[in-house]
Amino acid sequence: MELFGPSWVKLAVMSLVTLGLYDLYWFYRNWKAIAESQRRTDIWPFWRAFFSPVWSYACFRDLGALAGNRRRALAYPPALLAAAYIALNLCARLENEAMLLALLVFVPILPVNSLVRSYNEDTFGHPGDADEWSVWNWLAVVFLGPVLLLLVAAAIVVL
Repeated sequence: MELFGPSWVKLAVMSLVTLGLYDLYWFYRNWKAIAESQRRTDIWPFWRAFFSPVWSYACFRDLGALAGNRRRALAYPPALLAAAYIALNLCARLENEAMLLALLVFVPILPVNSLVRSYNEDTFGHPGDADEWSVWNWLAVVFLGPVLLLLVAAAIVVL
């Protein structure tokens, strides 16, 4: 089963312009792959993605174990990455400049994504099908990118 591992540039850009919604898509696609690889019907990828802060540790752990079978190791402990992911999600609730840290919610996903890409490369001979930029990706960048810039500028001016 091929895991979902876009390039780090695509993951970062799409996460930023969608204000973190692309991260939920990343979790959804990888929970779906985990459920299929483990032949489990009790994993509901949509809900695990929707509640990704709660399920991030399990996802990082399972992806690390799955890719670890190919003699690759996760660069950081899954618990540390999950704690960072949860903390960055909570930054969105703040009312000061630290609120902008929530835009970096994709950063704890990067080491896991790198491992996923290595797994796909070792198993299938390519890093995955997630590298290509679809029309939807470009539309999000073109239309939501300026919105992100305006929101960040407004937050800086107001705060």
